[in-house]
Amino acid sequence: MLLLNEGIGTTITLFNTGYAQSATLGEPLFVEKGEDTIVGEIGPNRTQHTFTSNGTMNGNIEYDKTGEYVSLYKGNNLTFDQGHAVMKTKDGETANYTFIEVFNGTDYQGASVYSTNSTGKLSVLDNALVIYKIEQDENGNYVDKQWLWK
Repeated sequence: MLLLNEGIGTTITLFNTGYAQSATLGEPLFVEKGEDTIVGEIGPNRTQHTFTSNGTMNGNIEYDKTGEYVSLYKGNNLTFDQGHAVMKTKDGETANYTFIEVFNGTDYQGASVYSTNSTGKLSVLDNALVIYKIEQDENGNYVDKQWLWK
């Protein structure tokens, strides 16, 4: 289980069969706002979604993201999501990523793995693991904060 505790010097705690490890994450790498749209039901307890967002990386690199994912409702207010997306800066650099996340009825928590051929601003994202927390309203609008896992 991955727990995020936001605040000054954000701390996460990983629990694995009695072993606990903590790390301070610092400031988020990405802060973005977006919108999630339900495309439709694709099977029992399975829903397809699309999303678009925009934000800043390191507080000053503007970008847009588009992607899609599939949600699997597991019961007891627990949903598991898996998807992929593309990030594009205002000057045309791109990075692709895949992600998994869980929704517990109040917010989303997950991890993304990025890849890019960029040699510029986004080069730090090649083979990068990012963890995140998303808060979403009832209309599908969300705020997403993401931290680079080093």
